[in-house]
This record gives sequence, structure tokens and C-alpha cells, in this order.
Amino acid sequence: MKIAYLIHWNEGPSSGVFKKVLSQVTAWSELGHEVSLFLYTHHWEPDWNREFKSIPLQVQSYRGGLRRFTDFRRLLAEVRRWEPDVLYHRYDLYYPGLPALLRQIPSVLEVNTNDLPEMRAGGKFRYGYHRLTRSAVLKAASGFVFVSAEMADEAHFSKYVRDKIIIGNGVDLSGVEPSPVEKREGIRVIFIGTHGQSWHGVDEIAKLAAARPDWHFDLVGIYASHLDGPAPDNMVFHGNLMRSEYEPLMRQADVAIGTLALYRKQMGEASPLKVREYLAYGLPVVIGYKDTDFPEPVPFILQLRNEPDSIAAVREEIEAFVAAWRGSRVERAQISHLDTAVKEAERVRYMERMVREGGRR
Repeated sequence: MKIAYLIHWNEGPSSGVFKKVLSQVTAWSELGHEVSLFLYTHHWEPDWNREFKSIPLQVQSYRGGLRRFTDFRRLLAEVRRWEPDVLYHRYDLYYPGLPALLRQIPSVLEVNTNDLPEMRAGGKFRYGYHRLTRSAVLKAASGFVFVSAEMADEAHFSKYVRDKIIIGNGVDLSGVEPSPVEKREGIRVIFIGTHGQSWHGVDEIAKLAAARPDWHFDLVGIYASHLDGPAPDNMVFHGNLMRSEYEPLMRQADVAIGTLALYRKQMGEASPLKVREYLAYGLPVVIGYKDTDFPEPVPFILQLRNEPDSIAAVREEIEAFVAAWRGSRVERAQISHLDTAVKEAERVRYMERMVREGGRR
């Protein structure tokens, strides 16, 4: 099967999305399929080519203004020229020509976020444009992959969806060695995120840091300016780092923190990439939402209430969780279902069905 992966993405090889896309297309290729990535970006980096190695990569750069629409059509022409059996697209914005291509070829949209609340929190023009045009994209797709059941059930998606599957985000377990347990003084906590995303709940982490000045907090991908006021002295903001740069911090950590304020974009369920990476390193995790791949409680995930001031309400519970897990690691067998090999085999089977059924039914 020839699979064309179409994505609009502007962050480079250090981003979690880049790592996810790389693991996806690599797994599809290893399963015996012919894969080509079609990238639309205004932030081209040579590292893209180096990282994808044997996977063909077609890049279309763009600049601002109406020229970006012409540039996108050029990329769509390259997709057609390659003649794929199926088109896989990470759902984003409407561009002229995209719905027609989605109807022409059996197509699957990957939906990673509850788009309307997230767009509403941004600029008014972008939100208005998306609100007016999103239906054209959603109506054109053959199938949908949602990363959470909650999103799959959203009315503003379900009214357009004819066929869907839920596949939470995964991680390439073969590429990560669990961290060894090292005896040392103090508690180290790590958080990895993206600057400027309020739903990460960095302000909640700051409250915990202020309450436990004896703990050390490493924040990757985040800058101190994310907070409205001064940060506690025990919070270290590392900014953007490559994996090779933040891996020592992961190996030193006793516990990791996931998203703590998902309610800020009207969501209660997710499967964040960073949490899968924490678990791959063997780290227990504190989160503030329901995880798609762990519908029932597990001892290595402490799930807080998805509401404001969640840290303050259960601080003693967090302290007990950290104390119980200090010196321990999550066993690999407990997270084997998160492996990319498992996730991508299921995704490919879904795409194969879309091809067999001829896309639109």
C-alpha cells in the first residue's frame, strides 16, 4: 500500500509532533508499506531530511499572505503525482484544494485536539476562518483517527464523521532505555511542554514548587515568562532542548508531571506524547485528566481533578505518591500497549480498510 502523509507543521525535530510523525512513518515502512511524507512549513530545517533517512520527504515552504494558498496547491499536486492508495492527514486548517483531494483518494484525518475551543483561545480572525471552513475538510474525509474517545464523541465532530477509530498516542519503546534507579539526596521533578500553552498548567506546578522548596523542578520547553509573576527559586526553566540534551534530566528525575489544566480548553481526556515518553523512561506521572490508554486506575499514574487549584486540594496525596515511588520505576510490561509498533499496526489496518472500501461509502 502506498501511503501519503500530508502535514502542515512549523516546529523542527525537537518537537513532540515531529517525533510522533517520524515513528509513525518508520513503523509503516517497516510493516512493508511504501510511505512518503509531504510537509507544508514556513520553518524548514535541514534536520528534517537527516532524521527521516529512507522515508521520501517532499517539502513545500511558504510565506505569508495569499501566496500560501498557491504554495499549498503545489504540494497537493505532488501528492497526486505520487499516486498514493491512501492519504493520511493530520487535521489542521482548511486550504483550497484540500477537500477535493480528500474526496479523490481514500483518506484518513488524524484529530489530535478539540479544535474549536483551542482556536477560540487564539486570534479572532483565525478562529472565524476555521469556524467557517472546517466543515469542508471534515465532510470530505473517508475515515477519522481520534486520539481520545472524548473528542470522537464531540458533537461538532460526530455530525461529520462516517467512520472512526480511537488510537491514543504511543511511543517507540525500543528507542528508550528505562532510567536506572540512583540513590541521591532530594526529590527531582520534570515537566516537558510547549511554551505559551496555558492548559499545561505551569502555574499549578509553580504552586507545588512554592509549597515544596526542598524539591527541584526541571521544566523543558518552557520559559519563566510563562508565569505571570516570579517563579520559585527551585524551578529551573531550560527552554527548548533536543532529546539528547534533556535525557539526563529525565534519568535524574524521581517523578514527572503531565498536563494539569486541560479544562482550559474544555477537555477532560487526552493521551499526551510527553506522558508516554515519561513512562518509557520508567517515571511515575502526575496528571490532571483522564488518559485514553489507562481507563482504569494504575499505581504509577496519579490522576488529579481536572479543575482549578487541583494541586492545592491534594498536595498531601501528591507528596505521598512521590514518596511511595521514590527509588522505583514503572515496569515496561505495564506500558507495552503504548508501543508504536502496536499502535501503528492498528492504524495501518484501519487505512487498509478505507482502501478496500474505496474511501467514501
